[in-house]
Amino acid sequence: MRVRRDHVGLVTSLCETASHRTGVGRDAGRFGRVVDSQYSDCRGEARHGDDHSVIATVLLARRWTILSEIPVIDLSQAPGERAAWDRPSWVVYLWAICELLFVTNPWQISSSLRIRVLRAFGARIGVGVVFRPRTRVKFPWKLSVGDRSWIGEGVWFHNQERIDIGHDVVISQETFLTTGSHRHRKDMALVTRSITIEPGAWVTSRCVVLGGVTIGRSALVKPLTRIDRDVEPNTVWDQSGRLAVRFA
Repeated sequence: MRVRRDHVGLVTSLCETASHRTGVGRDAGRFGRVVDSQYSDCRGEARHGDDHSVIATVLLARRWTILSEIPVIDLSQAPGERAAWDRPSWVVYLWAICELLFVTNPWQISSSLRIRVLRAFGARIGVGVVFRPRTRVKFPWKLSVGDRSWIGEGVWFHNQERIDIGHDVVISQETFLTTGSHRHRKDMALVTRSITIEPGAWVTSRCVVLGGVTIGRSALVKPLTRIDRDVEPNTVWDQSGRLAVRFA
């Protein structure tokens, strides 16, 4: 079977469309030369009935071209995380020591002592709050917790931006709340967005809450759920991050 030129033309067109969508493929002439070269090299095989070898070769050549043109950010030139430091360095380092001794330390069993240390570094924590061991707080001056809320063991507030928690909120064990991300297609600079958890909400164990979201009043987030968008009040959200139940 002799390979038809329109087969290669179709593959070439599809590859060009894909490269346009990914923002590469700026050198169309070079791609054309690669295709012509591969076509000529494989045409003999195609005469023996192997159309697929030509198509596979063209696709492989285009894949190599696309991969070679995708930019990679030099991380040594990326802005550092200190963009989120809004306190002097000595305060940040002193907090790191106190966090290790009094907050994260699993042997420190006093919730009230843990809360006093957090308040000393600027956290706003209401009355009757329970703050369990092995918790982590990136910057306590960017954290507020309302009255009677429960913070479970191993909760991590990676709060490079504010995290505001209402009253009577439960955040269960090993949940991770992060307000930071990076401009991964530009320069890996830090991007921060706050998190708000309204009164009565329950974020159960080992959830991930991303920056920029609000978890509504008396909502429930099931275990192992990733929250990357707002959660409506008085609803239940499951592991897929979708609404599971809406209460009347």
